[in-house]
Amino acid sequence: MQIYKIYINENTTERILNPYGWLLYDKFKAENNLNDNYQIENETFDDEEIETTSNNHYSKSEIIQWIEYFLPLTLKVNSEFSYLVFSKLFNTVLKVEKKKPNANWKLINEICNLVSPEQLHTTCDVIEVERKGQKKPMELASDKENWFASKSKALIKLGMFQECYEVSKYALETFDVFHYSNDAWFARRIALSKKGLGNSADAISELEQVLRRKKEWFIQKELAVLYKESGDIDKAFNYAISAINNFGDLEYKIELLFLLGELLKLKKESDLAFKHFSLSQLIRVKEGWKIPLKLQSELSQFGRPIMTVDKLQELKAELKKYWNSFNTTPENTKQVYVGKINQILHNNEKGADGRIKYGNNESVYFRVNSTDEILKKLDIGLIVEFKIIPATEEKTARAIHIVSKN
Repeated sequence: MQIYKIYINENTTERILNPYGWLLYDKFKAENNLNDNYQIENETFDDEEIETTSNNHYSKSEIIQWIEYFLPLTLKVNSEFSYLVFSKLFNTVLKVEKKKPNANWKLINEICNLVSPEQLHTTCDVIEVERKGQKKPMELASDKENWFASKSKALIKLGMFQECYEVSKYALETFDVFHYSNDAWFARRIALSKKGLGNSADAISELEQVLRRKKEWFIQKELAVLYKESGDIDKAFNYAISAINNFGDLEYKIELLFLLGELLKLKKESDLAFKHFSLSQLIRVKEGWKIPLKLQSELSQFGRPIMTVDKLQELKAELKKYWNSFNTTPENTKQVYVGKINQILHNNEKGADGRIKYGNNESVYFRVNSTDEILKKLDIGLIVEFKIIPATEEKTARAIHIVSKN
């Protein structure tokens, strides 16, 4: 393009814009190690449970600058093929950026601001997903619904509560059908926006309504925070314990561990408070994450030696027994299965996922984080014992409590 003096601007023809867009798409995938289509096209379930840290101080990579410049240009071309390029690039960039452990929510908000939701299509594609060993059709959210989901999440992460409230409310009024429980997540962001705007009473009431539909740990945690702020420590503690016992990787619950430490400190249970603060700190050390000043300050007040990372597994096992002593859910009565690992999809510093074959040639998806003991032995053919969380409308069935039988 440099040799032939071909420039990308408002005068560039569709014949040049389209292949240039696909080039940006391939380059972005390569720079983010996206070597298969499954990760982007089929990873469609909500990612609300992931507690990312907000990284608002960043320098944009060259490829991101090119993409930001390109997206509005290609939308101006009234062509089905040009829109396909836009859709693929827009959705891939948003999905990848949102899933980073230190997501740039300011960048995600900027990308959403490049286009108006009224410019985006409302058509919903259908893909095949595997549920209980059978392939079933699943309808994906439209580009317009994805825009509202990404925009509202970025706004709540950035603390832009009034705009988040308005965007989320407009989204609920715009769509007749929602995907990935987006209606519940929009309602949740409205409640969190009200909390940010100082209306905690309404926030509690509305979050409890959302929790009746989506019994997720992070909603329980948010209610624990609200009740703590209102002075109801016992109710806050009950919600926090329910959250820690609820399904979800412990590495995503480091702020919940800190909250439990605070609540136990208020309940005058000093030893347990210290251990919860310590577990929050050890997971951060293991993952190479920054230790916040508030956590350092809390640990320093106990006058006890800081625990070292070699104590992580021992401390985690001890506290799991403590949490389970409050567990009144039927989780422990679930059937135990035996199977073998027959597929590993990803295995890296964040953990691993894949499929376990069991029973009458059935298979189930599994995911383990970087702190799980099973990761050290994980290999094709490994015999394991596990329990299963059944599939819902939004999530595929998943194996949990995976233990090696070898």
